[in-house]
Amino acid sequence: MEAQESPARAQRSTPGLALSIRETIAARLPGYLTLAKFALVGVGGYLIYQATLFLTYDLPLLGFLPAKGAGFSLGALHHSDGRLLITSLVAAELSIIGVYLGHSRWTFQNREVAYRPNLLRFLQFNLKALISSVGIVTVLVNVLVLRFDFAHFAAVPLSVLAAFTWNWLWDAQYIWRRRT
Repeated sequence: MEAQESPARAQRSTPGLALSIRETIAARLPGYLTLAKFALVGVGGYLIYQATLFLTYDLPLLGFLPAKGAGFSLGALHHSDGRLLITSLVAAELSIIGVYLGHSRWTFQNREVAYRPNLLRFLQFNLKALISSVGIVTVLVNVLVLRFDFAHFAAVPLSVLAAFTWNWLWDAQYIWRRRT
């Protein structure tokens, strides 16, 4: 037969449990806030990407670019929509610059990070972001639009979701890693 806990003892352990939960949340809150800032800056980068793509691909503002749907060849590289390729690459780089500034000046601003000259940190961030922006987002956008007939404004969010985890791990653990 199991001994039952007295109601008085159960009441005494509840504040301890509540305190433990509060302490756990308080200890983890800075990490959650950093993740929330990271996501918000990412949303800003997403908006930069979408706005740039809209202004350069959809609107005829840049007459020197190939027409929509015009093929593009550069040696062995052939793309069936040169305008989409060029404008998505420009959108990716402008987004990378905006996100870097957001992370430097807000997301990781209060973190004591390992020293690295700002230019080196930007170059490392840009290389990491080129892999996610060009290697993940741009490739997926182009494949979804050209191969599966997605609208580009629907292909971008799917592609961005695929790159989010890659970016968080690299940025939090390497680019802005904590000082040891």
